Amino acid sequence: MEFYLMPLFVKMFVSNMEISLSWYKDVLNFQSVFELPDKDGETVMAHIRGKKYQDIMLVSKQSDREFNGEDVILNLPVDDIDKFVIRAAKTGAEVKEKPVDRPWNARELVLKDPDGYVITLSMIIDKGKAFDDVIDGAR
Repeated sequence: MEFYLMPLFVKMFVSNMEISLSWYKDVLNFQSVFELPDKDGETVMAHIRGKKYQDIMLVSKQSDREFNGEDVILNLPVDDIDKFVIRAAKTGAEVKEKPVDRPWNARELVLKDPDGYVITLSMIIDKGKAFDDVIDGAR
């Protein structure tokens, strides 16, 4: 696994680290970079990665404070949406929106993780399309 300074990453509070880690690995094919255990050996922080620069830090929720995962939407570029549709079906992941072609030259699948965080997987439809043509099409 390559180690680099992360130019940006998201920290997400999770209610159950084991369930969340499993979901990101099984549904989105993320890998664990580093897991920090507490004094009892339970993971309280996990740095996970999809593709290069798709780094997320999962942090165990330490209190009963309420949080709303829907207030955050993560957008991850992928090469093949259909692979993730199959993975979501196999794992029983919640599909918030089935794959749809957007006017901005993207095919997108929207999922919800176990804590309610919304994950949009986005694939370019026409890689040869010029940026100006994409913008004109989106208008």
